[in-house]
Amino acid sequence: MKNRWKHIFIPVLAMALCLSLAACGNSDDVAGEDWRTTGVVVGSGTITHDSESVDVLVTADPNSAAFYRDQEEQVLFDSVAFPETIEDISSSAFQISFDDQNGDEESDVLVEIGHEDMSNTTMLWLWDPQERYVYQPDYSSFHVPGVAGPEELIAPYVGLWEYQGENLWLRIREDATWEFVNDQDDVIEYGTLWVDENGVTLHFDGSGDTLQLDRTVSGDLIDSVNGGTLLPVEGIQSSEPYFTRNGLEINAAVERGTFLLEDGVCSYSGLGDGYNTGDCYWEITKNGDYTHDGIRELHFDAICYIPEGSIPYFDQQYITNTDSELYDFYTGMWLTTATAYGNSQRGDNYYLHTVSWQGNSYLIEFAYSTNWQYNVGDWAQVLTKSYAVYLPEDYDGLVFAAEAQPDNYKDSAKRMQLDSISPEASLMDIDTVDPYRSLYFSLCY
Repeated sequence: MKNRWKHIFIPVLAMALCLSLAACGNSDDVAGEDWRTTGVVVGSGTITHDSESVDVLVTADPNSAAFYRDQEEQVLFDSVAFPETIEDISSSAFQISFDDQNGDEESDVLVEIGHEDMSNTTMLWLWDPQERYVYQPDYSSFHVPGVAGPEELIAPYVGLWEYQGENLWLRIREDATWEFVNDQDDVIEYGTLWVDENGVTLHFDGSGDTLQLDRTVSGDLIDSVNGGTLLPVEGIQSSEPYFTRNGLEINAAVERGTFLLEDGVCSYSGLGDGYNTGDCYWEITKNGDYTHDGIRELHFDAICYIPEGSIPYFDQQYITNTDSELYDFYTGMWLTTATAYGNSQRGDNYYLHTVSWQGNSYLIEFAYSTNWQYNVGDWAQVLTKSYAVYLPEDYDGLVFAAEAQPDNYKDSAKRMQLDSISPEASLMDIDTVDPYRSLYFSLCY
């Protein structure tokens, strides 16, 4: 809500107010000479102006609320006049606050009334040194419908709902407030709601409009007016693919020869001595592409060619390193693997991941081997990663990424621990990886 209110925040009167607050004119007080025991007091608080504070007691009638000094003699301190007559105030739940609402360190007046018909009235006055309390119609409302049942009625609706086919999510909270947000979690609309046997009705703060959402037997919410459907989800996921949304292009192609990756290889000795980065070339060749029993089976080699000029002279044993990974095009999820050292077999590098996208889950199983060769033709070194991948036949989002190296040894060493630091993280969130310097191959086309 703060996105919309900015400088003024008004809490929504929840159903609990109607149930727990004493009604105006409570007759349970014991009468006596002290006016404070006559049953007319409906609230209390502290009013602060110019850094001076006064404790007050509050009385209310259908047209106003009066603030008296908290003392035996009834002395009026201040008051506010209601813009509309509240006919049922004597039988309604009444709450008042003198908290600072706009950050000027002066007491303002916020009155909230819970009516017997379960509706709520909110009135706000802001302090002005010349005009005293100034009524704020834009931040006030009268007889806004409240929750039409006990708290357990709202429980099935609390959480996040995705509006299908729209960049829109509905978040419902336990206090019977709601908000529509976009894929960046920016608040677009908000308000209060009430529940009945058919579903929920959203009341839009500001416009006063309402929207009925009917609940189906399967638990979905139907917007009959606009022909929409809302489904419960765990988190916000944009309908636009992750790579597209973040400007990450498929800039390399399978079976199309080699592609240059600047700073794609690093080399060093010991603990980073002589750390250096150089260019390399990547290509992907397919060895098999089969579909059976609803499963697509891919076999391919990802080959990295390292020129002589990319590795400086070392007078001792040195290490050469490249980085390449699999990602999901739609969610950006890293299909996490551990660092493979030297030559390895597929049995050493076996992984299983589940990608979730637009209500569907895709199980992706893969294994790979690594093979380093030296002084192959014009190349100083050649790395071949041979993959076997098994994925659902209706999934087409698998991307191979060859990644540029960091410009320092510390970050390069950190990359070797990323499987424990950022497992299944989104590509843009992985530390030490610059996603805009990588080569991306789409493997499913």
